[in-house]
Amino acid sequence: MKFRWKVMLCTVCLMSVLFGVGSSLLISLSFSNALDRERSAAQDSYRALLGTLQLAEDMGALRNTRQLSDLLTQLTPREAAAWSGLELTSGEEVILRTGDAVDSMVGSAAAVQEDRNTISYFSDPRGRHYLQLSGCFSVDEQPYILTMAYEISSIYDARASQMRAYWFIFAGMLCVGAVMSYLVSVGLTRPLTRLSTATRAISNGDLSSRARLKTQDEIGAVGADFDAMAEKMEETVSQLRQSMERQEQFIGSFTHELKTPMTAIIGYADLLRQQTLTPEEQQDAANYIFSEARRLERLSIKLLQIQVGEHTLPELSPVSPASLLEDLAEHLRPGLAAEGISLHVSCGQGVCLLEADLVRSLLINLMDNARKAMPHGGRMSLSGELTQEGCILTVSDTGCGIPAEALAHLTEAFYRVDKARSRAQGGAGLGLTLCARIVELHNGSLHFESVPGQGTRVIAELKGGRSA
Repeated sequence: MKFRWKVMLCTVCLMSVLFGVGSSLLISLSFSNALDRERSAAQDSYRALLGTLQLAEDMGALRNTRQLSDLLTQLTPREAAAWSGLELTSGEEVILRTGDAVDSMVGSAAAVQEDRNTISYFSDPRGRHYLQLSGCFSVDEQPYILTMAYEISSIYDARASQMRAYWFIFAGMLCVGAVMSYLVSVGLTRPLTRLSTATRAISNGDLSSRARLKTQDEIGAVGADFDAMAEKMEETVSQLRQSMERQEQFIGSFTHELKTPMTAIIGYADLLRQQTLTPEEQQDAANYIFSEARRLERLSIKLLQIQVGEHTLPELSPVSPASLLEDLAEHLRPGLAAEGISLHVSCGQGVCLLEADLVRSLLINLMDNARKAMPHGGRMSLSGELTQEGCILTVSDTGCGIPAEALAHLTEAFYRVDKARSRAQGGAGLGLTLCARIVELHNGSLHFESVPGQGTRVIAELKGGRSA
C-alpha cells in the first residue's frame, strides 16, 4: 500500500473515532439532561398532586375511597393532563385505573416505602416511552399507593432524530475527510515521489538527475542532502571516468612507445643473429640497439618515478638550492656547449627543505626540454630565488617556443607539442608529467610562459618550507 493511502486511512480512522466518540457523548449528554428535566417536572407535578390530596384530607373532603377516586379523576382530566396513566391501590385492592399506559405500567408497589417516591421507566407495545412514579400516602390512616405514568416519548424521538442527523453528518464528513486527507497526503508525499523518481533515474545511469525539493521542512532537508550526495557522486564518477580514460590513453601511448624501439631492437638483433652483416653494419646495428635500449630504460625509470610518486610522500631535508644548481650546471655544461648552447646560473644563498634527488630530476627534465627546443644552439638560463615558503626555480631558453593552445596540456602523460621532433630526440612525453608530480609533492605549482619563436620560461614554485 502506498504511503499516501496509509496517511489517508489513518486520518479517516482518527476523524471517525474522534467524531464518533464526541458526537455520541454529546447526544448522550443531551438525552440525559432532557430526561433529568422531564423527571424533575414529573416529580414536581406528582408532589403537587399529593399535596393537593393531603390538603383535601386536612379540609375533610376525603372521607372515603369513593371521594378520593372522584377527586383524582377531577384533578387529572385526560384531555388536559400530561399524565398517560394513573393507578390507585390500597393493599391488594385496585381503586382506580385510568389512562392509555395503565396496562403497561410496571408493578412497583412492593418497592414503595412511606414518604419516598419510586421512579422507573417502561415502554408500551406501540413503542411509546414513559416515566413512572409511585408513592405512598394515607387518608384516615388508610394507606394508599398512587402510581402515575408520564410520557417521555418526545425525548427518545429527539434522540433518534439526533442519531439520524449524526449518521448523515458522519457519512458526509467521512467522504469529505477522505477526499481532503487524500489531497493533503498527495501534497505531503509529492516530494517523496520526486525523490524516488530521482533515485531510480540515478540507479538507471542518469547521474545528472536531482530531486530539487523546495519545501522548508525535514523532507526538504533530506532532498537537499540527497542532491548534495548525488552531486558529489556525479563528480566522483566523472573523476573515475576521466581517470580511466587517462589510464587507457596512458596504456595505449605507453604500448605505442614500447612498440617502436622494441620492433627496431628485435629487427637489428635478428640481423646480428643471422651474421650476414659487414662489421660496419654490425656496429650500426649494435649502436641502434644500445640507443633504443637506453631510451626504454629512461622511459621505464620515468614511469617508475611517476608511479612511486603517486603513493609515497618524500622526506624533505635542508638543501642549498644554489649548490644544487651549480653542481647540476657543472655536469651538464660540457654537453650543452657541444650543441652550441650556453648555460647561465644564478641563485641566492640560503637553505630550504627539498627532496634533492627529485628536484634534480625536475631540473634535468626541464633543461632537457629546453635543449630540445634549441636544435641550432642558443641560451639557457637556470635561476633560483629563496622565499619564505621555500624557493622558486626557473628554467628559460631562447628556443622555438610553445603554441598557446598547447600550454594547458604540457603536463599530460605522453603529450608532445611536436611529436616528430620529440620521437626523433628520444622523447616519450613523460618528462613534464614527472615534473608536475615532483612540484606537487613539494606543495608547489608549475607555470609555463612561452612566446613562439622567442623562447620558453618554466617557473617551479616549491613550498616545502625553510630550514630553521
